[in-house]
Amino acid sequence: MINRGADVSDTKLPLTRVATVLRYTHHLQAAGAPVGRLLAHSRIPSVLLEHPEAVLPLSTAFRFGELACQSLGTEHLGLLVGFETSLDQLGPYGRMLQDSLTLYDYLRKGISLYNTLITGQRLWLSDHGDELRFNIATVGDLRLGTYQSHLETLAVTLTKFREAAGADWFPRTISLAYSSREDLPDVELFSGSQIIRGAGETYFTFPRALVGLHFPVDGDLVEPEIGGSLVPRPLPQDIVELVQLQIECLLRDHAIGIDAIAESLTMSRRSLQRSLAKQALTYSQVLAATRARLAARWLACSEKSIAQIAFDLGYQDTSNFTRAFRQQTGISPQAFRNNLRS
Repeated sequence: MINRGADVSDTKLPLTRVATVLRYTHHLQAAGAPVGRLLAHSRIPSVLLEHPEAVLPLSTAFRFGELACQSLGTEHLGLLVGFETSLDQLGPYGRMLQDSLTLYDYLRKGISLYNTLITGQRLWLSDHGDELRFNIATVGDLRLGTYQSHLETLAVTLTKFREAAGADWFPRTISLAYSSREDLPDVELFSGSQIIRGAGETYFTFPRALVGLHFPVDGDLVEPEIGGSLVPRPLPQDIVELVQLQIECLLRDHAIGIDAIAESLTMSRRSLQRSLAKQALTYSQVLAATRARLAARWLACSEKSIAQIAFDLGYQDTSNFTRAFRQQTGISPQAFRNNLRS
């Protein structure tokens, strides 16, 4: 059961899903905060909020969290956001957790699949005799924005623990890595816990015996299928995968020009071009290959017409799409579909 995870210092691209930022924007909007201005100051294009599965540099998300705290005058916004968060707001990752049968199952999934939601931050359990520790660590310096991510993860996890252990349960010890100047909010779940602040590490303790507890079963459980929408997709491990994912997410808005993709990654056009050039690729090549892969998927698995696929991929007309697809595959879209069906 002990899963120490990979060392966060090994992460090449610290990233996070846009879904993690959306929870803050919802809270900020309800509080009347200037969300648009905070996004602009964090260099987060507002169009990304329409695509929860798209990605952001983790440092950009942390910057947004820090500015959000300053806007609302609190150092513990992440705690409030975490208690407001339902697992289904975390996309496929959250839905996998929602279907957990036991606390063991929840922890196993949550730790092993966490890098489908965030890279550059990790979760793991450590063994301390009759107790286990649930640990959170992030690569780089611990700042106010990083602290918010730790707080929200604690809040979401502790809420789920109480669902299995009962309304009277609370962790014996909670350690918070960041040394905040503001007192913690009066949270009932923390009322019986020893709070250690500014200790340089974030964790909470719980009895080993709890892992076998089951969650209340409410309705029918959904059996996730490999390749289905319930299975979290791994976050990109290199710049090419990152650009491909961002193109797929922003395709619906036809915001797939190099400037739009670079902006969504808080990069300049030139920086993106240089990064791709190191892989001996141009942006046009990555875009063409991504479109061809999506086209092949739709030709094989959907009833979309050729014209509809061309439009959905952002081509001006069917002939342009047919020519581009043939250049990538050596065959026309219609012939590709006919071959599959025959």
